[in-house]
Order: sequence, then C-alpha cells, then structure tokens
Amino acid sequence: MREILPQIEGIIAPIVENSGYELVDIVVAGISSSSVLRVFVYERNGITIGEIAKLSHKISEALDSADIIHHRYFLEVSSPGLDRPLRSVRDFARAIEENVRIVKSTGETFEGKVLDANSARIVIETESAQLEIPISEIAVGKIIV
Repeated sequence: MREILPQIEGIIAPIVENSGYELVDIVVAGISSSSVLRVFVYERNGITIGEIAKLSHKISEALDSADIIHHRYFLEVSSPGLDRPLRSVRDFARAIEENVRIVKSTGETFEGKVLDANSARIVIETESAQLEIPISEIAVGKIIV
C-alpha cells in the first residue's frame, strides 16, 4: 500500500480540507493482508468523535469508489494527539503559542513557547531568551503537556 500512498493522499486530502480540517499525516502499518491506514487530522479547536466518524465514513466511501487498494485494510481516522512529535514546519506552525521541547541533533534541549515557524527556522521564547533554531538542526520536537 505504501507505493500508492501519493494516490491515497490525493483522494483523502481534499475531503479533509473541504470538511474544514487539516491533513497532518497518513501512515500505513502492517503487511498487505492486514494493513492499517491511519489518517491523522487536525483542527485548532479540537475534533469530536462524531466529527471523526463522519470524516472516516467520507474517506472510506471515496477510497472504495477509487478502488485503488486491492486488499483488505483497516481505516483509522484520528487526531494526532497532544503528545505527538513535531516533525515538519507545519507541525511547528500549528504549535505557535504552545510550549514545546526541542532537541537539536547535537543533543542540546530547549524548552519554550513557539513564536514563529517557517521553512528556515523555529523561534521560541525560553525563560531567559528568544532563540532561533534552524529547522535542519532539529532532531525532535514535542508539545509540553
């Protein structure tokens, strides 16, 4: 299923966005006979179980209609959760005003509030300073819950 992931995303992304949410990630787990297709969606004010169920139904219908997955699979649609890793610029941009922990590839760790995020760097405000951390130097980021 990994080889058709771009096609799957092409089907799912418009459904998610037209429903007022943001597609965060699509993950395939397992082997072909028992694959799990996990779709993670985000909405700044949160997303209810009822909204997830409706979205899951729409996605399932669209994937069935497209008929591009030719084996049995399980579809899981969910919010990425508060403790999710921050991997991309979009993840950090969604975390603006949130407190985060960033570990650089050198092992240095910083905690602070995200002020800005763009393709070059993340700006956080720590207790003692405002720091600009290049995206290329970030190994891991997490929202502090």
